[in-house]
Amino acid sequence: MDIKKLRIDSLPNEPGVYIFKGKNGENLYVGKAKNLKNRIKSYFSKNRDKRMNVNFLMLEALSLDYITTQTEDEALMLENKTIKLRQPKYNILLKDDKTYSSLRLEIKEKYPRISIVRKCSDKDSLYLGPFKSSENLRKTKRFFQKIFGIRDCTNNKFIRHQKRACLYKDIGMCLGPCDDKDLDSTYNKNFNLLKDIFSGKVGFFKKIVEEKMIEFAKKEMFEQASFLRDELERLSTNYYYEYRNSESLKNTDVIGVITKDQQIQISILFFRGGYIIDKADLFAESKMHNIQFEQYQMLKQFYSLKSSVPKRIVIDNKFEYFDDLKVDLKNLELFDTKFEKISKGRKLDLIKLAKKNAEISLENNIQNEKRLAHILQKLKENLSLSSLPKRIECFDISNTQGTNPVASMVVFSNCEPDKSKYRKFKINCKGPNDYEMMKEAIQRRLKRIDQDGWEKPDLILIDGGKGHLNKISSLIPKNIDVASIAKPLKKENIDKIYLPNQKDSVEFNKDIEPLNILINLRNEAHRFAITFHKSRRSKEMLGQLKT
Repeated sequence: MDIKKLRIDSLPNEPGVYIFKGKNGENLYVGKAKNLKNRIKSYFSKNRDKRMNVNFLMLEALSLDYITTQTEDEALMLENKTIKLRQPKYNILLKDDKTYSSLRLEIKEKYPRISIVRKCSDKDSLYLGPFKSSENLRKTKRFFQKIFGIRDCTNNKFIRHQKRACLYKDIGMCLGPCDDKDLDSTYNKNFNLLKDIFSGKVGFFKKIVEEKMIEFAKKEMFEQASFLRDELERLSTNYYYEYRNSESLKNTDVIGVITKDQQIQISILFFRGGYIIDKADLFAESKMHNIQFEQYQMLKQFYSLKSSVPKRIVIDNKFEYFDDLKVDLKNLELFDTKFEKISKGRKLDLIKLAKKNAEISLENNIQNEKRLAHILQKLKENLSLSSLPKRIECFDISNTQGTNPVASMVVFSNCEPDKSKYRKFKINCKGPNDYEMMKEAIQRRLKRIDQDGWEKPDLILIDGGKGHLNKISSLIPKNIDVASIAKPLKKENIDKIYLPNQKDSVEFNKDIEPLNILINLRNEAHRFAITFHKSRRSKEMLGQLKT
């Protein structure tokens, strides 16, 4: 909708999401509103918000779109999804916006089970988390299973094994209640111990593990004993940091926020049962010259994922948008959380600890940004590119003698995988012709340039040698650079990079790190293509079996 033709009175008095667009439909800003009419009207009022970011936005905005929702909660969720998809110019974009996982203990089952989940929405379950590291999460789950023998199988699998327990019983990862009903009392006892841990009563845990270690050692099960010893040490040193007499920290997120120049770093310490079990690090670069507002946006995005629903959130009393954040998060279903602004006392020390973590993370991010900027510059120089290759797309083909052909498109943004932008293509080309398959994939991709999620790449990398490059390079617009990567010959030990109209491969000399980025990109495209091809092939075989 053209802004010049916009009629405010015709806008709905309903919650929803609005999208300001600029020249050529560029997404400028995505916002949510409890009342779309009132919110959008405020942008055009003479007494509108005078902040610099709003002025920038209104100078560039040429059109406006909006989507209505039934509730403000839905609007908030849709806002986050739209920001992720469209990546508007003036919205804050988290570098790490994944949903963290937690451990769930289903307490209403006859034989309760432990599992890994992303959403903590079941009121009849207990949760431990969230965990930033999926590896730590899996290890912790395995550790609990080894100690307590609680099942992790689905109910269907549990029923299937009622005559004979699965392998987990044989390796000591489960008590096996599916085929041994005499275990009820032991299973319930162990479940109650694990339930106490999920409820925050963890003081006894170390003693239980040590007793289990002694038991294994007496039975000469030294491998199991050493596993428990190593895991207990990992939990103690990696992230279980205890605060004594910390009743108020049983289920609390402590937030530390710092800024440096135009960079924002937030560290969130997850206290569960008086322990720090993990932390989240949020990093973004300011776009709107309003640091406080962008800090609020970052926290709103993070908690809107519903990966963590703490009982209490603690933050510095200097945080300007405290009330806005509180209102937004209260609108989320199941978000029954107390908010505290702290200016003194012991909790202020915890906020300082969170800020210290943020300082360390920010410094690491700054150093990493410098390293990646250096790699981009070296790639530009070595490949004689027209611009820095901030967005590189790599294409690969996978098929079995021409059947079930597919192509993958993998994207690296600033030298790092950008998985939300990966794409898969089902290829229509018949017969085992890799050149034509690659040609089809490239043509279909180029038709979508500048659509949402299909931004123009700076460099297209093709998995193949000079033959592939010669066939494809004529298809690529002049404002996009192209290269190909070929695996080394038997006598060589390094991959070859080829450019159009050049006979010899590119010499990287001692600049091995830029070359490694291209190799990693090719390997990722290869993995993505093969995975998709295997999936298609399996579905076809399954369909043949059914007929």
